[in-house]
Amino acid sequence: MTDEEKKRQLEQLLHAINHDLRTPLSNIRSATAILLQNLTDPLTDDQRGFIEIIERSTVRLLDQTTRLVLFGQIAFLAGPLEAVYLSEILGNVKRHLKNIYDIDTVTILIDGDPLLLANVHTLSITLALLAVGDIKHQPETTADDLPAIHVHTLPEEVCFTIHSQMADHEMSTSFVELTQEIVQQHDGVLVFGEADGQKQFSFCLPHIPPAD
Repeated sequence: MTDEEKKRQLEQLLHAINHDLRTPLSNIRSATAILLQNLTDPLTDDQRGFIEIIERSTVRLLDQTTRLVLFGQIAFLAGPLEAVYLSEILGNVKRHLKNIYDIDTVTILIDGDPLLLANVHTLSITLALLAVGDIKHQPETTADDLPAIHVHTLPEEVCFTIHSQMADHEMSTSFVELTQEIVQQHDGVLVFGEADGQKQFSFCLPHIPPAD
């Protein structure tokens, strides 16, 4: 078996795992949410505790499949860093959000279109996942809850501030480490905090100065 065939098989395996896990897990999470909201009789403490265990476990597994998507994209689309305009990266962000998540838009504020040394696929996927977390499986998401990516262009760098919809309990250590590594590969440092129970991220990347 050639390396190309092994790569194709691994890509197919990752796709199957992601699809076969996310669909039933999303159904389980939706069912527990409906169960908690629509019961006419109050739950006992033990019953509510069991449902909350199911909810936490489902969230954790969904987070694992989200990272599988990211891993697959990095493994099979990543290549050397190239000169890319910021607008192309942000356009890719919107495409990834549309393809992976059940939301139509995300607020992106930009004040320029500098040239960055970046991998357009890896960086845009990272921005998308940092912004939305797992919003596809969060019930009753409204337009006011949509995430925002603010981009500020400075003389020598471009700074991203991501106002995420990722809840604090949904962010695993391995996800943090993976996204930090991707940002570092682009010569940036990922900083994260919390506001109103949700994550906020920021990092700056150097941009390519115009040719003389």
